Amino acid sequence: MTGKESTLSHYLKSPTLIVIVFVVLGILIARILGMSTLDTLMTIMYFMGIALSLNIIMGFAGYVSFGHAVFLGLGGYAYVLLVYFVKPLAQLQNMGFGLGAFLVAVLAGLFAAVIAASVGAAVLRLRGAFFAIATIGLDFTALYLMKAIVPELNPEQFFGAQIILPADKIVEKDVVFNAMFLTLIILLAVNYYIRKSPFGVGLTAIKEDEDAAEVLGVPTTMFKIIAFTLAGFFAGMVGALFSLNGGGVDETLFNLGHSIDMIVMIVIGGLGTVLGPVVGSLIYFELYDLLLVHYPGVNLIILGIIVAIVVLFFPEGLIGLLRKYKVKGVRLRDLLE
Repeated sequence: MTGKESTLSHYLKSPTLIVIVFVVLGILIARILGMSTLDTLMTIMYFMGIALSLNIIMGFAGYVSFGHAVFLGLGGYAYVLLVYFVKPLAQLQNMGFGLGAFLVAVLAGLFAAVIAASVGAAVLRLRGAFFAIATIGLDFTALYLMKAIVPELNPEQFFGAQIILPADKIVEKDVVFNAMFLTLIILLAVNYYIRKSPFGVGLTAIKEDEDAAEVLGVPTTMFKIIAFTLAGFFAGMVGALFSLNGGGVDETLFNLGHSIDMIVMIVIGGLGTVLGPVVGSLIYFELYDLLLVHYPGVNLIILGIIVAIVVLFFPEGLIGLLRKYKVKGVRLRDLLE
């Protein structure tokens, strides 16, 4: 068997990769057969996207960020402002059945990534609770800056920090779906690659014991900044396409609740795994929808209790819990990633 055939055989035998393929195909089939509305599928992909983006810095490196919504908001505002003021980009987003919108979202993501890299160089010197507190401050700082800057860009059209795209700058929801679908596939691939790569091993070492990792030669500062930047980039892309789907953007994208959503999804699914954010986002979507409809007002309390139970009794999440067992003598730890 050649090296390429051996690698292909390895990937085909990977349950994690198979589950990822089934998730992607499931979304695609649901769209083609009309089994769910476009907005529902967009919400599911949005949940998966934000969870997978945060997983890069929180799941793999162990840095809990309460300010990840910053990059969600920066990406959303960057996209909307780009198509509002730059006519070629407004035209580009209508091209290629979603590829154009994806490319504009990449630009918005790059803006978020530049901010993430700049901020990360400073805040990633902190650890634990100090890092978490610093990211909360980052969230409020970005929010107030946006509320101060945006109205000045177009006082006649922008009310507060809200920007509503005119009809000629909004694209069909099918186009947004295609762009978000492509973004999700890339996010899944990036998470899977990180999990299997030396870079991912380095991030895991940082999560387990950062001082020991540094002694062993892991370039901890560089790895953390790269992870933080990648997380910001993809959060920016997801925020951009989520805003496009809504026809505009407002300050609620910076809401701390979005960051809490991401953290809850990862905790429920399993920290530091590829499948954890996917499984967690699907469970969270169902719980959030069910509780919001049947128990409005106390839905967050119930979610808090559920998260507390997860943290107390299986802190590694559902995937972590499954990895402790064997099936026909095979350890699931060796299969589920």
